[in-house]
Amino acid sequence: MKALILAGGFGTRLRPISSTRPKPMVPILGKPNLQYILEALERIRSVEEIIISVHYMKAEVREFVEEIMAEYRKPIKFSVQPMPLETGGAIKNAEPLLRDGDDFLVIYGDVFTNFNYEELIKAHSANPGLITVAVTKVYDPERFGVVLTDEDGRITDFEEKPRKPKGNLVDAGIYMVNREVLKAIPENKEIYFEREILPQFVESGQAYAYRMPKENYWVDLGTPDDLFHAHQIALDEIAKENGYFVVREGAEISEDVEVQGPVYVDKGARIGRGVKLKAYTYVGPGSTVGERAYLKKAILIGQNVVKERAEIKEAILGQGVMIGREVIVKENAVLGDYSRVYDGLVIYGAKVLPWKKVEEYEAYIKIKLDPKKVRPELTPDRCPLGLPECIYKKFRAIAGEKPPCDECIENQWLF
Repeated sequence: MKALILAGGFGTRLRPISSTRPKPMVPILGKPNLQYILEALERIRSVEEIIISVHYMKAEVREFVEEIMAEYRKPIKFSVQPMPLETGGAIKNAEPLLRDGDDFLVIYGDVFTNFNYEELIKAHSANPGLITVAVTKVYDPERFGVVLTDEDGRITDFEEKPRKPKGNLVDAGIYMVNREVLKAIPENKEIYFEREILPQFVESGQAYAYRMPKENYWVDLGTPDDLFHAHQIALDEIAKENGYFVVREGAEISEDVEVQGPVYVDKGARIGRGVKLKAYTYVGPGSTVGERAYLKKAILIGQNVVKERAEIKEAILGQGVMIGREVIVKENAVLGDYSRVYDGLVIYGAKVLPWKKVEEYEAYIKIKLDPKKVRPELTPDRCPLGLPECIYKKFRAIAGEKPPCDECIENQWLF
């Protein structure tokens, strides 16, 4: 049997972290999500070959497989999309590599889970369907494809991202698919498997669901909030076996560092005197945290420099980010790779592009308003988010020059 990993998407909602890496290569505790998937597949005997569908930054994925996964015990092939084909088109594009065998496993490359794929394989062989969908319960089903089933597990209704969900059981982005399904997918066309192909087989009664066990975690790495969630899960899992404070080899930590776990300090990181490391903080390999800095729910992907008395709270720092002295970065801010924030500045919940140098207040705020309220003529005199006046005035000036489009609102003012 073959397994197809879809790893060609742009990861727009995960920018700026995905601006410099493919979404499946976004790391969780220093390891790319693609590596988690490959390691799980390596343990399944019935999966004999891996196919990775690539498009966006495909060279990065190939380099990772050839170098980091060089000793992988199963053959890995690549299906290169000539243009963005979305999930359905990507599956069809891989058809020449799927000729051997009737059924194959499909996994979305942005799914972070400890689910045993072998369970889905067995469930598929036990039902008469052409597609078997792994499903799981979530708290926010309106973000996903909502599934309804009968007593036999047959999917009776499927709706992608409904405004009023009929339940909280959703498509987990993991499928067992029969080759007959490929006939329903047009060639060289941008088409979604979950929106346009799967509903056809639901309607004909040929799609079944397998509910993932409650003990399995599952995260769709679609947004920075999802990346936070994945790290929290991973830290909790590690804490069960290794305790609430994990320090990898080569890391240097001053004796007076205050720790409230779970906290993970990776290889070669250096933590200065008087630093406070609070719950759900990950300090990536080669990072340096200066004296009396404060980190809480912070993700430092790696090779970061956080200088003295800086505060990083509920924020993600990409690779090689430099944070100046007494800088405050908080409120779900996300800083792209190799960006730099100069001394004494405050970043409230914005997304900073890779290599950006932040040298002055530039209205780095996270918009959680109705789009019409952001228009210059309707923008209130005082910031509804309680931001300092100097930042808010700059924001108003920017809004006056260029009213935000829907994409700006979706990406929460990407600078």
